[in-house]
Amino acid sequence: MSKENILYYDEAAVSGELKKMLETLSSEYPLRSGKSKGIKLVFEKNTDKDTLSISLEDGKALISYGTLSQAARAVGTLLSGVLKKDEKLEERLDFSTLGIMLDCSRNAVMTVEHFKKWLRRLALFGYNMAMLYTEDTYELQGEEFFGYLRGSYTAEELKSIDEYASNLGIEMIPCIQTLGHLAQILKWPAFKDVKDTESVLYAGKKETYELIEKMISHWSTCFKSRRVHIGMDEAHDMGRGKYMDNSGYKRGFDIFNDHLAELMKICGKYGVKPMIWSDMYFRMGSKTGGYYDKECRIPEDVKNSIPKKAELVYWDYYHDNKEFYNEWIKRHRDLGFEPLMASGIWTWKQFWYNSDLTEKNAGPCIEACREEGIKELIFTLWGDDGAYCDFDSSLAGIAYSAEKSYSADVSEKVLEKKFSAICGSDYKAHRLAGNIHNPSLLPVPALWDDPLLGIYMNNRRAHNDVSLSKIADYYYSLSESLEKYSDENAAGNFRHIMILSKTLAVKTEIADWLYKAYAGKDKKSLKAVREHIPDMLEMLEKLSKSFRGIWMARNKPFGFEVLQIRLAGLSARYRELERRLDDLLKKHIDSIPELDANLNPPKGDVPAGNYKSHATASSIL
Repeated sequence: MSKENILYYDEAAVSGELKKMLETLSSEYPLRSGKSKGIKLVFEKNTDKDTLSISLEDGKALISYGTLSQAARAVGTLLSGVLKKDEKLEERLDFSTLGIMLDCSRNAVMTVEHFKKWLRRLALFGYNMAMLYTEDTYELQGEEFFGYLRGSYTAEELKSIDEYASNLGIEMIPCIQTLGHLAQILKWPAFKDVKDTESVLYAGKKETYELIEKMISHWSTCFKSRRVHIGMDEAHDMGRGKYMDNSGYKRGFDIFNDHLAELMKICGKYGVKPMIWSDMYFRMGSKTGGYYDKECRIPEDVKNSIPKKAELVYWDYYHDNKEFYNEWIKRHRDLGFEPLMASGIWTWKQFWYNSDLTEKNAGPCIEACREEGIKELIFTLWGDDGAYCDFDSSLAGIAYSAEKSYSADVSEKVLEKKFSAICGSDYKAHRLAGNIHNPSLLPVPALWDDPLLGIYMNNRRAHNDVSLSKIADYYYSLSESLEKYSDENAAGNFRHIMILSKTLAVKTEIADWLYKAYAGKDKKSLKAVREHIPDMLEMLEKLSKSFRGIWMARNKPFGFEVLQIRLAGLSARYRELERRLDDLLKKHIDSIPELDANLNPPKGDVPAGNYKSHATASSIL
């Protein structure tokens, strides 16, 4: 941050809540109380909670604000230097709630101190709500296997986060699960009495509601908010396990609504208002089980039975046209509810924040929400399949989504300045690092792909006209382009993405050479492949150390064992390839069966998602 962005304020002239907010931000930013060089902040509270104005004149910034989060956003704007002398800026936020939801259930549980760093940035961008998505990653009194060895937040940690967020004008809302997505606890025998299926609670059972009451009671004391997100999404096999064994078939709609009605009673007892993800109503009304099926039909008796005090959250990260969002918002209203909207800042199944997918899909979503008069907007940051994304890189998406929410037209210049001042990093460089997402050969399945089986790469090479040699050149070039940013680590670790790019380059190059040499029985080229494998092992060692450095700096250590196992397993498989090539070249063996079996892979798609799909063709892992 530059010296001209120093801000100061008269401590005696600000309210108590402003003083707390400013003191909290001053721990990191050039913001001082008392006389100082720079711009003097003068605050004036207005009666319009939706409007913020900032005028800069004679070394003073007059900030007219309606809410504490607006005042914090004004500080962020002034720190960035986007407002010049004698200029005035007026902003109107069309949303009463602008928040994020951070996934803390897919192994990465962000440390309290690192999340507080995020909270400071959220405040300066103008967010006023945050959720930590915790399926089982919180301690629950009397339930020793709930969150066992998962890095669970203690009640004291959650209260500390809540107080810190409150000082910044941010409401912390619990975000949990009370039906599906609970495989992490249901695998333990301790929870056998509340288990319907592998991941779904046994609806209608007394013990289930005793457990859920513990959850609601816990969160009602940890966070000041009187709202709670109780999940209930993607409970696909609800009522089809022990429930059906013991009680027979019951219509899914009825199981779901009856369960929600019980949860409403529990929430009422603790004075909290619940919201749920809305997808199950649409899925159960669809013949295909799809959330976005236009042929979906929800019976009138079901609509009438949905508890009216519940709130529905419409989540959609996938559509790139405003009209679809318009239609689905109306469909939620047809159920008799005013929905909250959850869009996505793309961090899941990515190694680096995906700006293209975020802007392509979240942009039209925000526009539709503004047009339809939606008042509450949340941006989710998921960590599917192991949370291997560099989540700090998503601060660029948090910046973009805030600017798009405050203004229909996002100024790239303003965005770059704000990102630099608030996050301490180069926005254009983040876009460059985003080129890791090569659509011809996606980096996640490419990294996890087994070097002998080649499930993903062989399919792409054989049936999608993908040139592995060109992909290797692409990743070598990207790694070189990122080298000048290699010391940047303020909002995403550029050295890490540089190492990852080079790892993908070496891996793709080895695969290209191997398939060609083996198919052509070219022993000289096979020897070159064999001699290149130590380079891959070296890159995997560097990558493993890089992942570890990031994880231990930002997250609790639990969960990292999964990444270590994956990377160590990949190294072991390259050593196995090395041995096989040695045996082949020394004529100890005549062939390599895995290569024989897949040089001409079957036509058709292979999954491009989870690690398990690429590490092996076996369902056992």
